[in-house]
Amino acid sequence: GLIRNIWNVSDGDTMFDSACEDQVASGMGAWRVNVAYSSDTAFEQDIKIEGIRNPFCLYSDPACHDPLKRDARYWVLTTRISRTKYEQRWPKADVVDFEEDAEFDDFDNDEDWADEDNVRIVEYWYREPVKKTLNLLSDGSTVDSADTESMAAAQVQGLQVVRSREVNSDRIRMCIASGDAILEEADWVGKEFPFILIYGENFVIDGKQNWFGLTRFAKDAQKAYNYSRTLATETVALAPQAKWWTTGTQAQGNTDKWAEAHKKNYPFLVYNPDPQAPGPPVRMQGADVPMALIQEMNIASEDIKSVTGIFDSSLGRQSNETSGVAIRARQEQGEVAVFNYTDNASKGVRRTWEILIDLIPKVYDTTRAVRILGVDGAEKYVK
Repeated sequence: GLIRNIWNVSDGDTMFDSACEDQVASGMGAWRVNVAYSSDTAFEQDIKIEGIRNPFCLYSDPACHDPLKRDARYWVLTTRISRTKYEQRWPKADVVDFEEDAEFDDFDNDEDWADEDNVRIVEYWYREPVKKTLNLLSDGSTVDSADTESMAAAQVQGLQVVRSREVNSDRIRMCIASGDAILEEADWVGKEFPFILIYGENFVIDGKQNWFGLTRFAKDAQKAYNYSRTLATETVALAPQAKWWTTGTQAQGNTDKWAEAHKKNYPFLVYNPDPQAPGPPVRMQGADVPMALIQEMNIASEDIKSVTGIFDSSLGRQSNETSGVAIRARQEQGEVAVFNYTDNASKGVRRTWEILIDLIPKVYDTTRAVRILGVDGAEKYVK
């Protein structure tokens, strides 16, 4: 119930929709979990979920194997902020940008990387190895020997240390850096990194990770469609406007009206009968669009549907299917073709819940009344 409330207060639906759009269009979407004071007059902190505007500015440990990056040793998030905000937050620090680097050129061009009004900073999150001594008490509970309060409470209760062992653990730390200095450092309260990264399709090819969105392999078909559509438009645009075949006798005295007939809607046009050319003047039609271009557009359009797996019936449009069974079969085909996108997005939500379950006991560590939401959205306050 508390997690649903955190999601609701953070406007998680909007954040999630934006990440899914990035996932489908560009192959990657991301968001994060953060902790902030509940107000300017309080000491209590709240957990909130925040979107990441540009997922290409989030870099994870390339050595991790878990699809949701649970085993990552570090994360890097680059951000641009205004010089005014930079100077207000770190008044004693020099304003120094990062130098251009080939690693970032894929996603940031020179103008965006260094401009006069903004400064690029980086958040570097990493695991720091820590050794601790774990004590097994006579009642079966375990306590860290460095936790003096818990050890003192155990002694008051008459509990004895039955066994001890050394544990190689780690803690998560974060630092914010500019181009030449570390601006601030902090320990993260949780044991999980607060970043969630979801992919569209994700494969390892020749030892290198490859990820892409729904539109990647539809690009060639789209180019073919654009090319044939452009040629058809140019054919019509460059063709001479429709004209009239007339003899000099038929047009004599009426040339002014005939000269404006292509741009003015005259109710009738007058002509002079010509015995040498019985009947009225003949209209010369404009050039026809070649049928080959029409056919190529249709083929390219169908190629796009075949590559993406999304056909007309999947979008609720009229298609070739007529029976209800056939329509449902085609709709299910479209759902299967893009199932991995919704599945990966739902795994990202599950990963968010894992992070929140770890954070909640550590952040909500003082007595307070919190709002919780039920599955149906009903709210109540609990202590």
